[in-house]
Amino acid sequence: MLACLPAIRWVPHDIPSEGQQRHARSKAFSKKQLKPRVEGLKSPVHRRRSTLSITSTHDPELDARTSPQDQSLFFNKLPLELRRMIYELVVGKEVIHLTLAGKGKFEHFLCEEGNLGFALGGCSCRVLAGGNVGKRLGTWILGYLMICRRVYSEAIPTLYKSHTFSLLHVTHLLHLPQRIPAPRLNTIRTLRLRWHIRALPYYRRTYPALKSLSSKSKLAYPEDTEKWIRAWQIIASLRGLRELCVVLIDSTRLWEEKWLSLEEELLQPVKLVIQPQWFELSLPYSTSNVELDTGASSCRLSKPAGPKGGSDER
Repeated sequence: MLACLPAIRWVPHDIPSEGQQRHARSKAFSKKQLKPRVEGLKSPVHRRRSTLSITSTHDPELDARTSPQDQSLFFNKLPLELRRMIYELVVGKEVIHLTLAGKGKFEHFLCEEGNLGFALGGCSCRVLAGGNVGKRLGTWILGYLMICRRVYSEAIPTLYKSHTFSLLHVTHLLHLPQRIPAPRLNTIRTLRLRWHIRALPYYRRTYPALKSLSSKSKLAYPEDTEKWIRAWQIIASLRGLRELCVVLIDSTRLWEEKWLSLEEELLQPVKLVIQPQWFELSLPYSTSNVELDTGASSCRLSKPAGPKGGSDER
């Protein structure tokens, strides 16, 4: 072809010419680029639009940059229903423990006991300092999902729908909205939570000198009360949640008497959780009242699996 058209010369578009390279080097070291840095002033940061995470709402700009991959037989021949079945086989159905590592980053590891552990009142897995790292999701599965943007956009909901997410501490739950985007949180179907009672929410100490103060200032543990309310609000906000199991534990049995006196008030935020079709809340003591009203929630109250209430922490 070049012999027939000698006037045509092929030039790679992605490799700059020699003249362009000299111009780039001279421009990079020109005096105009060396601006003095003024203390106390920061250049404006323009957040780049995400090029990987495809949200549930259509974005014309992102859709324009997502190739339909029509040359692939996987996308061209297989319908979306079959592709989703393949994604489920690749991703699997595991019980995943989410833990917090350094700088608030989430790590994960597979539960050794699976669903059987929670059927017996809670698994024996422990949270290690610095977090635990699992290679199955981080290296293999996420590596497959990041083959191309279309695979990611189609398969990422399956990653959250198929797995059972197990949180071994309520602090992990409180960090979920800041670390995982809302569209992903709303695709979680099954959630397990192990919740240790450290300080009793809603507990008030009565002192004669504090009668003039507001009722909020009389709370013995206001931070724990706010965390209690906030945690149930986060659970209630998970719109895709279908199965929920929460195990409350007081290994010291320190709060048993006071818990029983406040139990009805403590369970008021539980009534907000109405999305799950199956919801079991294991109360921390064998003396707890499992006949309390839980409103429109499907919550089923139960007593701890161990014979002595919260003393069976593992």
